[in-house]
Amino acid sequence: MVEIHRCPSGAFLPFRFKLYAKMKLNGWAAMQRHSGLWVLSMVLLAGCPCLAAYLQSQGSQNIPTFSVSVSVDLIKVPITVIGENGAPVQDLQRNDFNIYEDGKRQQIRSFNVDASPVSIILLLDSSGTVEKEWKQIRASAEGFADALAHGDRISVITFADDVEKVLDWTPDTSQVRKVLKKVQLGMRTDLYDAMIEAAQDQLKGIDGRMAIILLTDFLNNQSVVGYQDAVRAVIQSQASLYIISKTEMVREAARVQPHVVILNDIYAKIFGDTNYIDEFFAKKEEQMSDLAEKTGGRCYFPADYSQIHGVYQQVAKELRNQYFLTYISEQSKEINSYHTITVEYLQPSKRLIYRKGYYFKPDPIFEPHQPIRTYKKH
Repeated sequence: MVEIHRCPSGAFLPFRFKLYAKMKLNGWAAMQRHSGLWVLSMVLLAGCPCLAAYLQSQGSQNIPTFSVSVSVDLIKVPITVIGENGAPVQDLQRNDFNIYEDGKRQQIRSFNVDASPVSIILLLDSSGTVEKEWKQIRASAEGFADALAHGDRISVITFADDVEKVLDWTPDTSQVRKVLKKVQLGMRTDLYDAMIEAAQDQLKGIDGRMAIILLTDFLNNQSVVGYQDAVRAVIQSQASLYIISKTEMVREAARVQPHVVILNDIYAKIFGDTNYIDEFFAKKEEQMSDLAEKTGGRCYFPADYSQIHGVYQQVAKELRNQYFLTYISEQSKEINSYHTITVEYLQPSKRLIYRKGYYFKPDPIFEPHQPIRTYKKH
């Protein structure tokens, strides 16, 4: 006797289904915070230092009983190909791609532009580093919301001295303008807590396409949680992360800050002619790019605040024209295990961006919906 049950979609992937087989045969049963420049000063001072199956034995008198779970997962991978001109390549073809999971080649089941609605979190730095430019940032964020496709939903979270969800999920993008007018800027930068709040709490239970649009310089001086926990939460969420970096602007401001200049000169005399301001921000930019591209998103580096509006528009356009490929993963997996994805593009290109992997049935980093200040570092 074989019974097939289709169970509800799991949380770890928006496009996933499971098949559970219950088998019984011949007596065998199978069941189943200040400004970011302060942070820079402190760092300088410190030295810049398929079938998924499992077998569970159960005893029932003298008859051995086993539980077998058969899991078939449809994995959906966002793909962006950057051409030699620096722009995303259009008219991509399925036959130009190969895909591998944990080194094993997979069969591509579908490949197309996904026009389904997106649930989008605007994650905005509202610390002291943006005080003079907040009106430009606010107008750019409002323009981004106006450019979203019909059916998309948006939520807004700001972070400074604390993390604040200023707008819950809504398809009414005009609400973005209303809530941003009321945002009070802070002094410090609660970045990592904000990433946890967005990725783990706000996206909990959300199905379909998801994206986080993060405006940041990647400096943090207020969070309770650590960097690695924040990164893992974003990757576990399966959202595509797009980062609009302020590092170009903050770097230039740092060059004229007296305390930063003095520390930079001291380090140059001790350790050589290396410019530690540039080295510090280069490391931050590398971290941002690496994280965004691991999720299938991108990192943008506008030269000044006047370019942020154009970048937001570019992100909105990319979300409307995002390619996805799918494959069915049939390997056995352990709970909380990470599985790497490798994509090959067989045509000339400058860069290939895609989601680099996923966690199977991950546990939350922290208990969901706790007040952020009750979180404790591991």
